[in-house]
Amino acid sequence: FLYGTALASSRSFSGIRNTFSSRALRVASRTHSGAHRHYHQSSSSGLSCAPATRSNSKLAPLRASLRNHRVFSSGSGSVVPTVDKTYVEQLSKNIQQGKTNEILVDVREAQELEMGYIPGAVNIPLSEFVDALDKDDQYWRGRYGLPKIQEDDKVVVYCKSGMRSHQAAAYAAAKGYNNWSNYQGSYIDWFGTAY
Repeated sequence: FLYGTALASSRSFSGIRNTFSSRALRVASRTHSGAHRHYHQSSSSGLSCAPATRSNSKLAPLRASLRNHRVFSSGSGSVVPTVDKTYVEQLSKNIQQGKTNEILVDVREAQELEMGYIPGAVNIPLSEFVDALDKDDQYWRGRYGLPKIQEDDKVVVYCKSGMRSHQAAAYAAAKGYNNWSNYQGSYIDWFGTAY
């Protein structure tokens, strides 16, 4: 699994795109389009929401890769609003019932989705996140199953523990997307366990 390494301050993210391009991070070309699903279906009709144990050997290479690499850093001093589990529970229900335009984004990598997900979330892996914000509406509809997120859209982002989602929200804010919040506890808080 490839990851780019780019460090940037909260004032300048221009080096991120170049690093991602030079490392040829193209998860999309190595995964079929079905790997990224918009999770409006119930957990029984899609991927399992059952949390996995730490001994799951399928994710061992991913865990090792995540420990040794950083996709990008938002720099110090980035302030990202946070939401808690109660907020995300209500958001998930509202999304599934079509009662909100707010978007729930899961920035975990495709392999992590088999460990469970929050219903109503759309998966935009952090490894393709930087490029995705610069893509057009047609790309978003084909790749993620929703219109491109606009600068004024309200978005909650999560990952496994809240660290990658914080990076994504901080990067989005630097690009002018100012209505993003981080679900600080993320997967671990939602399921009550890690994988």
